[in-house]
Amino acid sequence: MRDNDMPLFNWQPPVKVLLFPLINRVGKVRKTAAILSRKHGEDASLYWKQVTSANRKHLTRIGLDEETICAQLHAFHDAVQSEMVKQHYSSGNNPKGAA
Repeated sequence: MRDNDMPLFNWQPPVKVLLFPLINRVGKVRKTAAILSRKHGEDASLYWKQVTSANRKHLTRIGLDEETICAQLHAFHDAVQSEMVKQHYSSGNNPKGAA
């Protein structure tokens, strides 16, 4: 038996495909951003914790590892923040450079 014939050398980690990453769920990102924009202080913090907890439970239930879950949650956070900025400036709150 040669060294490279051992099954250990042919092992490939299982591949997991995430069909609907959180950042591509545009409706969820927009809704979360809209609700979060209307909340302030403790209310905003509590709402964000609820959203994060629900997303974490969902990702855990579909079998993702902790590293992937954290990456998904961070990407979702960034997408929500970007959407909040877009919504703010598209709602007429943009001073367009007026001093």
